[in-house]
Amino acid sequence: MDHSVTPLRVGALVQARLGSTRLPGKVLLPLPLHDSTSVLARVLARASRAASLHTVVVATTDQPVDDALAAAAQALGGPVFRGDEQDVLRRFAEAAAAHQLDVVVRLTADNPAIDPHYIDAAVQAHLAAGADYTLTTGLPVGTNLEVMGRTALAAAHAQARQPDEREHVTPYLRRHPERFRLHTLPLAVPPALAACRLTLDYPSDYALQHLLYTRLPADFGLTDVAELLAEHPWLRHINDQNEQVRV
Repeated sequence: MDHSVTPLRVGALVQARLGSTRLPGKVLLPLPLHDSTSVLARVLARASRAASLHTVVVATTDQPVDDALAAAAQALGGPVFRGDEQDVLRRFAEAAAAHQLDVVVRLTADNPAIDPHYIDAAVQAHLAAGADYTLTTGLPVGTNLEVMGRTALAAAHAQARQPDEREHVTPYLRRHPERFRLHTLPLAVPPALAACRLTLDYPSDYALQHLLYTRLPADFGLTDVAELLAEHPWLRHINDQNEQVRV
């Protein structure tokens, strides 16, 4: 009899859509500005460098407006799942089931500075803690991570009733520590880096990302960003007036 244990299948689901009003079509913008590589391509390339991930799936909507996004993702060679536009929790639960993921890392297509080193750290911490849901803290906006078990994700999908619990993926999990084993992974980085905004919602966010991708190698990590900020402290003020948009 074979007593071997089947390894868990870990994958990233990249939440993506084109319906941005502040920065239209942002995930298909070139990055840097003079390059032909899109923001989406940068996100997928970074996630794919995480050793802990077996697959990286773009989870977009089934609406015609996102046909171009789905086509772009497929052209990059990665799997695509299309689901409900408003019920993002359903989309994630169905995508995890369709791709037989035991553990899901939630990413979004407007965070082109995610660091694969921290993806691996978050997955490792999640598994070591036997957690249902793991959240990193302490990293710059746009680079913290959420990891969840497929069983917990399926339970949230079955039980969540509030509109914001359907529109967003993880509120139901976080609100029910009596049902799910929640784990927080605090990560320490230099204060100037922690205060930096590395997501993409506004034109000034795009300006900062353009500068990072112009000044640093394409596979830069957060350590490289910290060194650049130490050299040019003004960089983090390019977009520090922007309010975070919850996704």
